[in-house]
Parts: sequence; structure tokens; C-alpha cells
Amino acid sequence: MKKAVIALLAAAVAAALIIPAALRLSVSSRPYISGSKFLLDTTCAIRLYDKQDEKLLDEAFSLIARYEALWSKTIPESDVSRINAAGGAPVEVDPETVAILKQAKEYSALSGGLFDVTIGALTQLWDILGENPRVPDKAEIEKARETVDYTKILLGDSTVTLLDPEAQLDLGGIAKGYIADAVRDFLANRGVGSAIINLGGNVVVIGSNTNGNPWTVGIQAPFEEDGKYVGTLRLTDKSVVTSGIYRRYAVIDGALYTHIIDPRTGYPVDNELASVTIVSERSRQGDGIASACLLLGLEEGKALIERLDGVSAVFVKKDGTVVLSDDFPEDVAFVPEGSGQSPD
Repeated sequence: MKKAVIALLAAAVAAALIIPAALRLSVSSRPYISGSKFLLDTTCAIRLYDKQDEKLLDEAFSLIARYEALWSKTIPESDVSRINAAGGAPVEVDPETVAILKQAKEYSALSGGLFDVTIGALTQLWDILGENPRVPDKAEIEKARETVDYTKILLGDSTVTLLDPEAQLDLGGIAKGYIADAVRDFLANRGVGSAIINLGGNVVVIGSNTNGNPWTVGIQAPFEEDGKYVGTLRLTDKSVVTSGIYRRYAVIDGALYTHIIDPRTGYPVDNELASVTIVSERSRQGDGIASACLLLGLEEGKALIERLDGVSAVFVKKDGTVVLSDDFPEDVAFVPEGSGQSPD
């Protein structure tokens, strides 16, 4: 099948906070220190404002690298790779691997199985982000789809077993949220009260900005140049996670295929939505819920958000229409692009 275009960007999700990919800056030149490294298949950036300790930056990036070594499906020695290669046998893993899979099962149940970390066989089959993405035939898709079932993950105190030996884990839908929360907790426990963490779109803000005002986080306009927003969020001590169809995709024979696969059909999601941005207290909430809402579509996605406590959403349709959930907290404001309001 002739491939027309492959569009592949490093960011796994599409929330855009203005954090330059610059290397570390000195305390004397700006009111913060910052660093960035390519980890988790994206550019991870951290800014520290009130506690400008370069050792903390180094330790935070080391923490991210540790989790990548545990959960990357492309690292042969990772826990995920060893589980996938075990053919259904129990695998001894790090306690945090058990912890993240426990949370993944909870979010899978909450989403009715739309978010499912056993989707690895399907994502591998499509290989949307690889060098040779293709549209598989229906028999291949159905065979891979039959392996997707989060209820067949058996968790012990220190072991993980895939009861279906053909199943494959893919933690891409929850790992960055878990890691962003871990970095946030690490920095907060070390006395950081004002910081920004951006793991390629999983944005976490600690405290408020240097003026004592809420941070401003932009929501990228789908299929537009970076830095063009549909609007901005003003918030403090929150997480912002976006799941979208416009960052990681392939165009094959004129049709766009996103990397987000619907486990109900085995095909990439295709509905009226271009992106869903989740605002929540914890980043791991946003990861699974954003993807589930994108798969559900606007009305069912809104209905899911209404059932959840402490979670709000910004839906962006393919035609550019922006729809907010009805439950934005008082300390979060959405400012549409072109409203004339300037960030603090």
C-alpha cells in the first residue's frame, strides 16, 4: 500500500505550555533554572523558580530515566518487555510496576475498557509511529483485538502475569502521568513551591507563578503551527493532559490514521473530536481519561467527565469548536483565544 505522508512528532500528547527546549539557564539571567532532556520518547522540561537547585534538576531527570528503564516497551530489559516476552508466565518486577498496573486496571474499569494497557498487540500491528505504518487486514486486526483485556492482568505482591500469553502491555497511555506525579511529589518533598514540569505534553504546575498569580497553560490548536492556541487555562497546583489525533499519526493513501487505537474496533479513533484536554489534581488521572474521552466522542465523553470528581475537560472538535465540561473548579479559568485577555 502506497504511503503518502508520515507525520511524526516526538510529543505523545498535544498540550502546549511555553517551555523552551533550551538547556539549563543560570540563576542570574532569569528568575528560574531549567533543564530539558529527551526521555520517554519526547522532550522533558522542568523549571524551578523558588528553589533553584541544579542538583534537584539532575535528580528529577534521573527519576524520569529510572521509570523509562522500567516501563519502555522498546528496552529489552524493562519490566514491560520481560512481561510481554514471558508467554503468560509470572514475572518478578519492581513494586512500582505492580502499582502502575493496579492503577491502570482501575482506570480501565472506570472507562469501560476504552483505556486498556493490554492494547500492545494492536499498537504494534498498526505501527503508526514506525518507519512503515500500514493498514492491517481485518483478520490481523481481529486476532490482535482479542488479546485486549485488562481483566487478564494478574497482579501479585511482586509479580505480574498476563493470563493471555498473546497479550502485550503498552503503558504509553498512563506512564507519563504516573511519572509526572512522581516528579511533582519528589520536588514538593524537597521544598519546591513554584515549578513547571512538562513531560512532552503532560504538564504539571506546582504552586503559582512568581507574581503569585495562576500559571497560564496554552491548549494547542489542532493541526496548526506550534504555539497557536484555541485558548489558555489559568490554574494553580494542577495537571493538564491532552490527548489528540494531530501530533502522532500517519497519512496512508490519503487517509489520516492516529496512534490512538479503539479497542472496540481495533482501528484508530475516528469521530468529531480532534483533542481532549483534562484538568485534574493528578496527572495520572488525565492520561487514561483523556484517551477514553477522545474515543467516546463529545457527548459520551462529557457524560464520563460528569461522573468523575475533580476532573474537568476541554473538548476541541475537528471544526475548531471548543466545548467545556460543566464542572470547572473555581480556581481554574479557560480563556478563549482572541478574547483580549492577557496572561498575568
